[in-house]
Amino acid sequence: MREDPNGAALLQAATTLLREDILKALPDDKRHGALMIANAMSIAMRQLEYGEAPEQGELQALRALLGSGDEASEAPMRGLLVSLNRQLAQRIRGGDADPGTALHAATLVQLRAAGRQRLLESSPKTLKTKA
Repeated sequence: MREDPNGAALLQAATTLLREDILKALPDDKRHGALMIANAMSIAMRQLEYGEAPEQGELQALRALLGSGDEASEAPMRGLLVSLNRQLAQRIRGGDADPGTALHAATLVQLRAAGRQRLLESSPKTLKTKA
């Protein structure tokens, strides 16, 4: 069993220290780099908190949308997601998801869900300001 605090809590504490104390002490020419580090740490923390559930959900949704029959594939989840997203992009470019087609509504649902999850991880404040 891991000891407390866990990885997400450690990242949170380090990010807070960086933003609230260390950043103020840095010269102006170093602040942008430090903010980029703090943002990367925040994204990593949120990804740790969400775990694999968002990617598993996206994989299931893409399989249902595309009618993919590779459920038993031994390929890593990341590779499957890349492959299925490429297939979806090809179908969109090919007009298969244009308004009036069978895939149109389901494709919009999928793309909105994927975009929302990306925002939850990379820029959650954006969603709060739009809600």
